[in-house]
Amino acid sequence: MTDVSAALPTWPFDRDDPLLPPPRLSELRSACPVSQVEMWDGSCSWLATRHDDFKTLLRSPDLSAEAHRPNYPNSNANHAASRGNQTSFIRRDDPEHATQRRMLTAAFSVGQVATMRPFIERLVDELLDDLAVQPQPADLVEHLAEPLPSHVICEIMDLPTEDSAFLNDRVNVWMDLDSPPAETAKATADLAAYLENLVDTRTESLGDDLVSKLIRQHLLTAEISRGDFLSMLNVMIIGGFDTTANMIALGTVLLLRHPDQMADLRANPDLMPGAIEEMLRYLSVAHHVAARVAKAEIEIRGVTIHDGDGVMASIPAANHDPEVFPEPERFDVRRDARDHVAFNFGIHQCLGQNLARLELQVVFTKLLERFPALSLAVAESDLVFRNSMIYGVNKVPVTW
Repeated sequence: MTDVSAALPTWPFDRDDPLLPPPRLSELRSACPVSQVEMWDGSCSWLATRHDDFKTLLRSPDLSAEAHRPNYPNSNANHAASRGNQTSFIRRDDPEHATQRRMLTAAFSVGQVATMRPFIERLVDELLDDLAVQPQPADLVEHLAEPLPSHVICEIMDLPTEDSAFLNDRVNVWMDLDSPPAETAKATADLAAYLENLVDTRTESLGDDLVSKLIRQHLLTAEISRGDFLSMLNVMIIGGFDTTANMIALGTVLLLRHPDQMADLRANPDLMPGAIEEMLRYLSVAHHVAARVAKAEIEIRGVTIHDGDGVMASIPAANHDPEVFPEPERFDVRRDARDHVAFNFGIHQCLGQNLARLELQVVFTKLLERFPALSLAVAESDLVFRNSMIYGVNKVPVTW
């Protein structure tokens, strides 16, 4: 087993550039690709920083995604409290994970998501119309990044559009690693109460929406418990609202930092699907995802991970591995970035990735076309970035 220094680096690491991973990840990848780090509570976890090790670990059946296990890696106390309360399929191992995941697979398949394109295109047009009449500068997060994915999930789940502001607020508080514990608990309780009422209401009057179908096919047949069903709906809202919203906001900042790339996309809109993959790779917003606990001894790259050890496979580190993505700190909309792991890897790969890709392709194509003079209204250094489970930025003031 590799010798581990008593002075371990402390997780999480600080960023030098708000749009790039912490440089310490690159240093560890070069010096010791699978190494130990100290967590907030004084415990130690293994950190994997290479792309191939990321995939090797996350396809291993000897790693558990269950957050209630001792030594499960969390980035701080708030992270531990929020994850520890999760009982959804994303924090389960197979076979329970696979059974519940299959209940949602058809709803988020490539074919089913494609049927959402007309709605998403209309919605983006409406949001851009609204943005265009706002006093300048206007906040792109408030007027585009947050309402687009939240309205899409409301459409899929047949929720009132007016509820999206409340749900967005609760999700943002819950995801914020700096939220006081009492506020995190309140956000958790508010979301739970909302979903309890939703299930009660839909059960009394079943329709053709996704929630009703899931109730009819799986809850009423006792294939899933009520608690697990509520957790499933919670994951749909949190995942559907937060991750894509942060990608839209950060992706806009990234494009505005690279006007040449933005001009290339305007002149060649067929590049957009590939550009989205590069954006996903470059930003790697799921920077606290892919935490596991070893269920058996694992040998990898000369180290022994013991049963019960915490393990983190770093998405930003894997997506900036120069052996897979040459000059990883260079943003290039013409790069073939399809081997990125922004949506995680293995059995817990993001179920909503097809929907996210569609939303991102539509919104950036239309945003660049509609606002050719789009620019930041403040210096990039004045933007406030989120210390959250999913990386993001609080506000993006723009003019056009």
